[in-house]
Amino acid sequence: MSISAFGLLFLAAILHASYHLFYKRSLDKQTFAWCLLLVTIVAYFPLFVTRPLNLPPLGWACVLASGLAEAAYFVSMGKAYQMGDLSVAYPLARGSAPLFIALWATLFLKERLTTLGLTGILLIAGGLYLLNARSLGELLEPLRHLGNPSSRWALLAGLCISVYSIIDKVGTKYVPPFVYIYLVLLVTFLAFTPGILFGGKRASIAAEWRVNKVGILVAGIADLLTYYLVLLAMRLSYVSYVGSVREMSVVFGAFLGSTLLQEGYGQVRILASVLVFLGILLIGVAG
Repeated sequence: MSISAFGLLFLAAILHASYHLFYKRSLDKQTFAWCLLLVTIVAYFPLFVTRPLNLPPLGWACVLASGLAEAAYFVSMGKAYQMGDLSVAYPLARGSAPLFIALWATLFLKERLTTLGLTGILLIAGGLYLLNARSLGELLEPLRHLGNPSSRWALLAGLCISVYSIIDKVGTKYVPPFVYIYLVLLVTFLAFTPGILFGGKRASIAAEWRVNKVGILVAGIADLLTYYLVLLAMRLSYVSYVGSVREMSVVFGAFLGSTLLQEGYGQVRILASVLVFLGILLIGVAG
């Protein structure tokens, strides 16, 4: 992976982890997500209207498919958090995504991963899986809960991440990255809206804005920017590598949670962070 691609992903990871601090503190996760998408659409609209909109049919197809996959991701993660613990759902979703991405990229994009690259992906996935374990005795806890509805929703969320990542790799070949991601998030917002407005969450919108307006505004601005940086990196490297390295945001998130939210950063999390770092190094060497 080139230094340019890594630098883009490093910045994206910091932004992603930072605005997820506000996401974690929100009253209702799905309402917060809808509000930040609304801010994104409004804030970046002046830039969007200055860009030419001459997408080929395949570009429109990728925009629609990616937007729907991302909406499914929001729904899946919301369900996983509603039914189970963060420490089980989050590592399953984020840790499984790089493995799914590597599989789809090999099957459909014909990316030929080196042994070092594949080893790096596995190390990152393993590190992300371990990152939210509180002790050595909990290392198998997510696996023991695979039959639970929460874990199934988390794995579905990881699958959604992998699906829209592969679609985005194809879509940005036909559509400029900024225009592409704006349209994808617009589709996500429109697909997500019926569940918020007609799913009994209207009252929570005002409450969420009243309590977390600063977090919503920050997340809304950072959301598109983070996604844009990842898409730029995808143009410079394999989607398998990008999809894995971008998840170093979880390490930053764990560090911020430890320092700002006083969640602790024990030995298992340090080990997990080391595995993620080693995986990133191997991917850098591999290509």
